Amino acid sequence: MCPENCNQLDNLKTAQTTVTDNDLVDLCSRCGKCRSVCPVFTELRAEPYVARGKVQLYKALLNGTLEATEKYRELISFCLLCGRCTENCPNGVATEQIVLRARSKLVDSSGLPFIKRNVFQHLLKDNGRLNRLAGWLSISQRWGLRSLVRKTGLLPSPLKNIEQLMPDLAAKPLRSQLPGVLNPPGRVKIKVGYFTGCLSQYVFTATGKNVARVLCQSGAQVVIPEQYCCGMPALSAGDKANSAALARINVAAFQSAAVEVLITDCATCGSTWQKWYPELLGEELPFKVMDISQFLAQWSGLYTQRLSGQASALVTYHDPCHLARHMRVREEPRVLLRSIPGVEMVEMQESDSCCGASGSFQLEHQELSTRIGERKIEHILATGARVVATGCPSCRLQLARLLQVRDADIAVVHPIDLFK
Repeated sequence: MCPENCNQLDNLKTAQTTVTDNDLVDLCSRCGKCRSVCPVFTELRAEPYVARGKVQLYKALLNGTLEATEKYRELISFCLLCGRCTENCPNGVATEQIVLRARSKLVDSSGLPFIKRNVFQHLLKDNGRLNRLAGWLSISQRWGLRSLVRKTGLLPSPLKNIEQLMPDLAAKPLRSQLPGVLNPPGRVKIKVGYFTGCLSQYVFTATGKNVARVLCQSGAQVVIPEQYCCGMPALSAGDKANSAALARINVAAFQSAAVEVLITDCATCGSTWQKWYPELLGEELPFKVMDISQFLAQWSGLYTQRLSGQASALVTYHDPCHLARHMRVREEPRVLLRSIPGVEMVEMQESDSCCGASGSFQLEHQELSTRIGERKIEHILATGARVVATGCPSCRLQLARLLQVRDADIAVVHPIDLFK
């Protein structure tokens, strides 16, 4: 792993305002260290699928010795953006940044696929449409229409993976169940904004309500303004324009609310705000961004209550890539879990290895995503734990799905769900 003082990318950033594409790719010395840690390469064992290979592909494109063919587009899509390669690179090559720039150039030159273009432009930036779609899908799930559509094969092929992986949607979106401002029972110690994210908004609404409740009980005034998707689905697909538009809208909403800290319960949302928003907007954020576990452990002191509904529980923890590597939040969730009377923490092997979900990656590469996830499931089962806690809703869906396939009676929860 690269020591802090040898990260050449940081030196470049210090020396100049804009880091060019050539600056990024030239950092790669082609040592091959990334081959030992890349989950995609572990499964596919071919050079184009590892960080070094993708860097060289993009370098060839920049030099004009390679064209942006459909095969090139496909190879660039085989990246989880997990950051393990960068974390273990002697030169600190920012592969996820290179991959995002490569995807952005593809969108600039040939546009987005029809479905992605319409989702990013007409759904993610329109809460009314998104709410209506989520409501219709929730009703259809409760009436069994999803099973009927699956049996009759009526869905067009691009939508089949989405349908198969779609979670059960809540009857009502989270933000429609909460007031815009929640006050603590005593003195207001701090004013925080809660960015709910799409999955807590439409799937894990109980987790979202727990976040709001625990924040209030720790002395925070919680503000929940009108907000939109964080934009990472668009950014990871190369749609920089729509992700930047969403960033501007979201930052303006919380800045107008005059929050001191923005809280997320989603590793992807948190890392998008913290890592990518400043780059998309060209300026630093006007407030701090913290994961809920980070906020509770570092700012408000330990919030300790008994585990709800159980006398004891053996719990293991899965580190989401965006939380552990991008936001550098590793110990705080563990500190919180260990603070709960009745909880016994047991570490799994390779707790910070990627589970293979990575948002839309599991839709585009479902078989590969499952193969990568199976390794994680083996480590979970080996612990003997009855509960898996993780701070990423996407990881949570992936782990729950794969554990269900194994008929494993193991609950997958957000750490905040274990607080009464």
